[in-house]
Amino acid sequence: MNPIDNNIKFALSIKDKNVFFYKYQYQIIKSRRAKVFSAIVKIHQERCDYCGFSSFSHNGHYVSRVTYLTANASEPVYLGLHKERLICKNCGRSFMATSDIVDKNCCISKATRQKILMNLQDDRTQTSIAIDAGVSSSTICRYLDNYDDLFRRNLNYLPVHLAMDEFRGVGGKLHFICINGNGVHEIQQILPDRYKNSIIEYFKQFPESVRARVKTVTVDLNSYYQDIAKLMFPNAKIVIDCFHIIAMMTRAFNQSRVQTMKKYNKQSAEYRTLKFSWRLYFKSAENLDEKQLFYDRHLRKQLTQLERVEEGLAVSPELKASYESMQNIMKSLKDHDKDGIVDYLHNTQNLSRQMKEIFRTFKKNLEVILNASETGYSNGPVEGMNRMIKQIQRTAFGFRNYHHMISRIKLRQMKTKPDKKTELKVA
Repeated sequence: MNPIDNNIKFALSIKDKNVFFYKYQYQIIKSRRAKVFSAIVKIHQERCDYCGFSSFSHNGHYVSRVTYLTANASEPVYLGLHKERLICKNCGRSFMATSDIVDKNCCISKATRQKILMNLQDDRTQTSIAIDAGVSSSTICRYLDNYDDLFRRNLNYLPVHLAMDEFRGVGGKLHFICINGNGVHEIQQILPDRYKNSIIEYFKQFPESVRARVKTVTVDLNSYYQDIAKLMFPNAKIVIDCFHIIAMMTRAFNQSRVQTMKKYNKQSAEYRTLKFSWRLYFKSAENLDEKQLFYDRHLRKQLTQLERVEEGLAVSPELKASYESMQNIMKSLKDHDKDGIVDYLHNTQNLSRQMKEIFRTFKKNLEVILNASETGYSNGPVEGMNRMIKQIQRTAFGFRNYHHMISRIKLRQMKTKPDKKTELKVA
């Protein structure tokens, strides 16, 4: 037993019994000082694979320099593998030793490639990963192209609860995304665009029996998403995300508040009442504090949160009616009160112009609005997925290659869902 061989294998976590280390040294490679571990790779060939002859002659060694893992990126590590070569005495065919350390015709070790794969799952730039692994940025790009083969697409499966949305990606284009709206929220598909025909063509790949198993499709108020859901999923309920319903109402109320506020002089009490502490208007009325006093420096007096909101609403009857309608619908959504939603949507007396427009939109989509109050599904998971994708793009300073972006999303999802194999595939 060679102690040098055992010690180097232990330090480098190498278990290949055909590799025998005999020397280590420092060398200048690419103008940098590097550690080089030299080894002989033995070949065990009993018979020729072509003619079956059992006699060989030695034909020297083929020396390959393999990039290996390093703890210090400024001091790379290389393996100098001297691979034995044999020639069949009968047919003249040649054979060369192979090793589990590195693939054939490759100069980057499997351990380094595995490290690159793990680093690509983190929120890091490709340049920093390349520096850390001792390879070039182009190598990282080639590996991203290869990682598409790691994922399968199952055309006999669709989630029972689908959630659809879009995000802005390569070149500012909008990409369609759909995920499992229940469970672990794995990504089902990302398309290069969000055109209606592209989405329909994708879902047409699934048999009708598979599409018929989808029970709910959660979308925003984008009209053609509803058309697609009705066309592709005949048995599914279309659900408008509650977040978008509430966001539209709060946006309309805020526009009304600002419009009312600007009617008054900036030094007036009415202006100051509507200008400041505006966040309290968007808080659920049930959660407004009725007991704890606080000093409002703009109104120069002590009052509770509820009193502060009431003072602001007293400025305009129209604003007060809009606030009450907004709060009533929010409460009805929370309590799953479908009748209450219908009543409040049809009672538009004294509402602001902005709130009337929003209620008109809701009445056009009344069926899907009521489905939102009935089910507990929302677009929250897909919005969270979009946030993750935005962070990947921000860290990478944007992507020019659509497939590279998709690969980074896949690999990132592998880290967040380590026990699940994603069905995502580049379109």
